[in-house]
Amino acid sequence: MPTEDGEDTRSNSDTHNENPTVLGVDLNVDGSFAVTSTGAFIESADQLNHRRREFEKTRGNLQETGTRSAHLTIQQMNDREHRWIQDVLHTVANEIIREARRVDATHVAFENLTGIRDRMVHAKRFHAWAFRQLYEYVEYKDEAEGVAVEQVSPAYTSQRCSKCGCTLDENRSSKHQFECQKCGYELNADYNASKNIARKLAKRLHPGQKSSSGGATYQLALTSGILNLNGEFHDTGPAAAESKSTDKPHPQ
Repeated sequence: MPTEDGEDTRSNSDTHNENPTVLGVDLNVDGSFAVTSTGAFIESADQLNHRRREFEKTRGNLQETGTRSAHLTIQQMNDREHRWIQDVLHTVANEIIREARRVDATHVAFENLTGIRDRMVHAKRFHAWAFRQLYEYVEYKDEAEGVAVEQVSPAYTSQRCSKCGCTLDENRSSKHQFECQKCGYELNADYNASKNIARKLAKRLHPGQKSSSGGATYQLALTSGILNLNGEFHDTGPAAAESKSTDKPHPQ
């Protein structure tokens, strides 16, 4: 049953872990290709786009030549480009899996990839294909390790403040910067979205969150520690002490 934020409360996975943990992943057509709720910024979508444009430019010049030699060169370029893109996607997938393993995540959450070109500015057919391919790589590799990979509704993940919950279009001060109009929380917009993505799956998996004494508590893997839906925060180490305040829930 869909909730007010467009989420479906049904889940394709189940887990018997005492405290299951969700890692959120936001995918982008520019800036960082993938950003996790733990603050990992993986690969450069800008560099990926630039190199693809270079391939396209060279291909166009060769096509104008129209010779058999040029045709063979184009085929070789296509094969080389495809191998390179596959390598990039495998690298991103491995980084996401490594991050999930680092925080003992039981689930990895992505936005629903349907209609990417309609929802994301500048998204091309290539990006829709690349996102689906990446999702399949992560799904295959993570499930081999017992980690469930799921998609959640993209509704309001970009507008909602991951700290206080305020949801406004005006919270996006720029393409890659988020500034909450209510609590003043400022952070990278893609990182903010990744935390909201993790929260959505945690809510769907356990809509009636319980305390640690009442049963399993679904948690969000963040930069400075683990946060459950009840607002209980657990530090995972001193290295991220400075960023604690950015991950803790905003005082009500």
